[in-house]
Amino acid sequence: MGLHNRHLACVFLACFAASAPALCGASTAVAQDCPTAKSAPNGYVVERETGSKTDVLFGDDSVVRTIMRFNDKILLETTQFQGVFDLERIDRGRRAVFRPKSDLSAVFPLTVGKTATVEFDVEGDGWPSTSAIRISVKAADTLYIGRCKYNVLKIERNESRGGGPFRLRGTDYYSPDLKLVIAKEYREGAANANLIKFDRISPIKP
Repeated sequence: MGLHNRHLACVFLACFAASAPALCGASTAVAQDCPTAKSAPNGYVVERETGSKTDVLFGDDSVVRTIMRFNDKILLETTQFQGVFDLERIDRGRRAVFRPKSDLSAVFPLTVGKTATVEFDVEGDGWPSTSAIRISVKAADTLYIGRCKYNVLKIERNESRGGGPFRLRGTDYYSPDLKLVIAKEYREGAANANLIKFDRISPIKP
């Protein structure tokens, strides 16, 4: 797994998907404190047993901000459109800005079978001046974070940098209710899959 993918894995996380029904709107939460589509805009926290903790905060209807800490030290901050496309990344102090060349809102809502390619102008050390993201919504499923159950869309993500060929960056498990990729699956070969998960989720306490 490349450095970029490892950083993504720290934020986009999940481990097991219960074979389950198709996406049907609002998430079903089995615990009272599970963030829902209604409460998520108030902010929530996702954590891993390895020690990472990510605050998820909302701006307007489209902008989601994440702040990932490890042992209380901030490692990665992102600003994302609908939790799918990066607009800004601050990775251990190194900032990159992604300016879409088209209207990102035209990609949404996401549904099974939908595909889209979005091009960006990029500013940031170590990044080429352009990039493109190609997404393909493959299926609907459900996913648990602890006792909290969420409907997800499985989105295959390919990326091109600097006009180069598209390369598979893994499969995202995206929760429309949380506006967050809550699972990331990487494949090494045809059979081996590596999935990484959040272990806990809770509302941000006032």
